[in-house]
Amino acid sequence: MVYHCLGSHTQLQMEPGGVPDLSGAPFTLKLVDELPPVDMFVTTADPILEPPIIIVNIVLSLLAVDYPANKLACYVSDDGGSFLTFYALLEASKFAKVWVPFCKKYGIQNRAPFRCFYDEEESPIDDSVEFLGEYTKMKDEYEVLRRKIEEATEKFVPLDVSAEEFVAFSNIDWRNHPV
Repeated sequence: MVYHCLGSHTQLQMEPGGVPDLSGAPFTLKLVDELPPVDMFVTTADPILEPPIIIVNIVLSLLAVDYPANKLACYVSDDGGSFLTFYALLEASKFAKVWVPFCKKYGIQNRAPFRCFYDEEESPIDDSVEFLGEYTKMKDEYEVLRRKIEEATEKFVPLDVSAEEFVAFSNIDWRNHPV
């Protein structure tokens, strides 16, 4: 059996009849199969009042939460139908492919990138050469993402959107959009 430790990044393999040593363990064990599916909703309506970089950081932190990926879903509802928010989330989805594994590999607790990289109270959790190299690379990649979103916000003209992605976005009826 595989157990998932809530609040920890440890999985315990249990042999038939085996019992893990949980003396002093500060967490609760549950069978992974018994964990319920979790849907997380992020709502937004105005990219001026709710800057896309904030929405992106919320979504990235939710995607990196310590929970089985097959039991986790994140939905963004943009009632304003902002192309800017769409663009920011499109770019964030590319960054998430490296951010989420990085968080899980190193047990990053502060999973919103802007807090992880720019909070003065946060410091890298590991001083190994491997971690510091990956941390610096991740911070650089986040900075590229942040600049792209910032430039798009200033110009109101997102870059790097394929015709297919734009057509899919622009064909949505804002009064009756799909769920």
